[in-house]
Amino acid sequence: MKLESSVYGIASIAAVVLMTAACNSDDTTSTPTTTPTAQVNTLQSSIVATASAAVSSVRENVQQTVQDAINKILAAAPIAFDPGSSDLGTIDTVTLTAVAAALQGNDTKIEITTYAQDSNVATAKSLAEARGDNIAAELEAAGIDKSRITVKSDANPSDPQVDPDQAKITVVDG
Repeated sequence: MKLESSVYGIASIAAVVLMTAACNSDDTTSTPTTTPTAQVNTLQSSIVATASAAVSSVRENVQQTVQDAINKILAAAPIAFDPGSSDLGTIDTVTLTAVAAALQGNDTKIEITTYAQDSNVATAKSLAEARGDNIAAELEAAGIDKSRITVKSDANPSDPQVDPDQAKITVVDG
């Protein structure tokens, strides 16, 4: 991702500047100074910690931005299945194209959660898995690498707030 690469670049430049500042001057008239190893190690540790914190912050910001975009997309056009079906409709395909666009240009990983309701638990589980697999396949067809997608399926969800015929997409740490 461009932003993350920029942070790495800035951190690298900062490390070079700080290491250069810790070195002796090229002025031959000055008295050479030595920097104790402990000071150099402390400086290096500080640079690494600062760069790591910056990269972590960028990653968290990217993940939150992508999740916000996905939430808006799904609020406008949820991925909804007909009862007993795992087929994606035209609106679902358009929704997934928009989700794929939000995932482009970054390495954010997602978890697709699908549900299904049926008196036979095995049938519900199979249907939920098929729904998740179809969503994942659509995202892959839109250019999202399979390694960034996890599918979680749940048969007969007990939470009354869950619509068993709707899918959820959540950004996960990765």
